Amino acid sequence: MSSTGSPIKGYLLIFALPTHPSFTTSHSAFNTWYNQIHIPDILSIGASSGFVSATRFHRAGFNPSSPSLSSTASEVTYPKDTKWQYLAMYPLEDVEKGMGEESGLYKVDLEHEMLPAKGNAMEVARWEMGFWEVVGEMAAKGKEGSSQNHELTTTITDTPQQTDTLLIPLDSSDLPGSDIPGAHPSAILDYSRKGWTGPNPVRSTLLKFIGPVPGGDGTGIKTYLAVHEVPSHTVTTVNPELQTVRYKVLEKFGEASA
Repeated sequence: MSSTGSPIKGYLLIFALPTHPSFTTSHSAFNTWYNQIHIPDILSIGASSGFVSATRFHRAGFNPSSPSLSSTASEVTYPKDTKWQYLAMYPLEDVEKGMGEESGLYKVDLEHEMLPAKGNAMEVARWEMGFWEVVGEMAAKGKEGSSQNHELTTTITDTPQQTDTLLIPLDSSDLPGSDIPGAHPSAILDYSRKGWTGPNPVRSTLLKFIGPVPGGDGTGIKTYLAVHEVPSHTVTTVNPELQTVRYKVLEKFGEASA
């Protein structure tokens, strides 16, 4: 709970990189299992723990239908020095409930005959999974393209237009002159847009790392993650000093698909 006693909003983020040799030319089996079995299981078994929607992404420049022929536009390897090909984001109205010991998330079966390696999902891909708290949001206001038409809010806004997602990991120590251990969320979000060119984000969210899913170590994870939703089919550039990875929506599930 927050200091006011209200639930803390957050996310479960899951990065994935299929590694089994059978996935060299096709990710069909992996994505069919993920989209038709795994996520529906989480949204069913984990519903009482707050898992009611999810969005899956693939890295920009990567084609899930032809993995061997794909080349990503970004060479950024974050987290864990890995060029993750997939990302899943699960919004949680109460992140502490979603990550608690009794969470339905931990009851989801990770074995299925659809997968190689005796059906064990943990053996056919690399994974990085962790919980994040929402500490700030910035929703666009006014006409698209103006430079200062946004403000920090705590209200999630609708984004009806098709968007891509930019991820920018940051520590407060990355900000020149910032006070350690932290800076105001609006300052961190502003800094994540250093050197920004292109349309303003439809929405920006600042996440703060809480901890890994049980079994993970959480090493190599920066404290903050700026998440910028930008209009698809537009060009956005950020200062090259910042690690930036662009993801495109693969599929939405549950309430996110409405």
